Amino acid sequence: MYSLKKFVAPLFSPLSICFELMIIGLVLVAFSQKQKIGKCFLLLGIVLLVTCSYEAISGRILQTLESQYVQLDLGQVTKNEAGGLAARSVKWVVVLAGALTGDSTQPIQLQISHYSRVRLMEGIRLHRLIPGSKIILTGGIGFDGPAQATTLSRVAEELGVASADMVLEVESRDTKDHPLYVRHLVKDDPFILVTSAFHMPRAMKLFLKQGLTPIPAPAGPWKPPKEFWSPRNFFPSASGVRLAERAYHEYMGITWAWLRGQI
Repeated sequence: MYSLKKFVAPLFSPLSICFELMIIGLVLVAFSQKQKIGKCFLLLGIVLLVTCSYEAISGRILQTLESQYVQLDLGQVTKNEAGGLAARSVKWVVVLAGALTGDSTQPIQLQISHYSRVRLMEGIRLHRLIPGSKIILTGGIGFDGPAQATTLSRVAEELGVASADMVLEVESRDTKDHPLYVRHLVKDDPFILVTSAFHMPRAMKLFLKQGLTPIPAPAGPWKPPKEFWSPRNFFPSASGVRLAERAYHEYMGITWAWLRGQI
């Protein structure tokens, strides 16, 4: 199921759907009498592609996910007032891996993806601010290569994190698995959950479903151009498509998890 999902999912990404619509349209126009239908498919594919390419549009869609959880205020977490959590009660910082680059010839810090790097940096920052805390790195093996958590731990060690302060969870293969394995490590303890801002809504739903007590610490949110008249607001770009892909992937992941009763 895992392998099938990884192969089938790209067929339904925004970029793939745009090209599939345009291909269907071209085939109908070139090889059938259904000229109007073919042109409609072709036009729809072009319009969707252009729409996805604008950061001003795709970025705002992504922000509907990222805005659900604000950046963690550690001062609020460490308060012990009105039922708040005391600093000593938060001893775990859980970092969800965000894939590897797959290039073992690169320095270790370049063997993890951009999203993994951002999450790890935030996890290390919080770990250093909470005395006595430990980092749980969670992420197993995809199709090949080492476990993601293992590679992240090597990067963390290079950045000065002691191996004794890290706990590796190397069995989970995707987001739905993380809470199942983390649960055995944290038990009933509250913990700080670190993942990408756009990924946090789905992760929180999955962890809460397992009866855990995560404290969200979203990392690396998308920031729109500061200037309204920036060219990025008026021209399509590959980065706009990437933002659309991220948002689509997360909403599909949330929908799929809901249909399967995981959230």
